[in-house]
This record gives sequence, structure tokens and C-alpha cells, in this order.
Amino acid sequence: MGDCCLEKAEDSRQEKLPVLECRQCQGLMKPIHRNVLIHQVTSPLNQSIPVETFFFCSEISCPVVYFSPSGFVVETSDMRYAVSEKSACEERTICYCYGITYSQVVNEIAKKGRSASKAFVIEQTQLKNCACDVRNPSGRCCLKEFPK
Repeated sequence: MGDCCLEKAEDSRQEKLPVLECRQCQGLMKPIHRNVLIHQVTSPLNQSIPVETFFFCSEISCPVVYFSPSGFVVETSDMRYAVSEKSACEERTICYCYGITYSQVVNEIAKKGRSASKAFVIEQTQLKNCACDVRNPSGRCCLKEFPK
């Protein structure tokens, strides 16, 4: 388990990461660690992922999830799980570490004015129990996906 959600201050001091245009939607996308792909992509495709830089496409309407400069592409149909950034469904998973859905959080906020699930994720993050860097298809902290 890591502290992937606690590294924001450190990330802001690092030099800017490169971006690459998705060939399908032309959006500028951020790089992602190859290790995330190995965990997120279905077998046997995950066994043939080349060792190179990959990018995560966050555009909701684009079928591409991961791509490389050389043209290796992973689409939503190649994923082990649905990708929350590719869905507007109320039942989409927003926290892959703890299986929390968007609708779950919306219902908590409607009933109690706050989300116990979000508080739990924040607590687990502070305890360094999150694994967003591998479990989340985006490879990033899930907290930004929680509704306000």
C-alpha cells in the first residue's frame, strides 16, 4: 500500500510531465506507469504490453484507455473493470481500493450532508493504505472523483 494520494505537494515541485495527443480523440493526455496497465488490462493482452511510455486517455467519449507513442492501444473492451472516467453512470466505481460508487456517495451526502465513504478514504489515505497508483485505471488518487 502506498501514499499515492499524499504526494500532491511533492508532485507540484517536479518538472512538468510530458503530454501526448490521443490519436482517437486528439485530447492531450498525461503519462501513466506501465505497471498500472499490467494490473488493469485483461489477460493475455496484459502479457504483451511493451516496455515503453504509456498515456491514459480520460476523455469520456473516447474508446481508448491507454496508448503509447509507438501506437500500442488499449480500449475499454480490453479492461478488466469498467473505467469510471469513461462513464457517466451513477453506479460507476469512483474508489477502486474500497469499491465505493458515485451513487453511494451522493446518497450519503443527501441523507447526512456529508459522505462517510469519503471520510473513510481520506483516513485510509492518511494511514498510507490506498493503492490508487495500481488499482485505479487512471493510476491517480480517486479523491478528485468524489462528488462535492
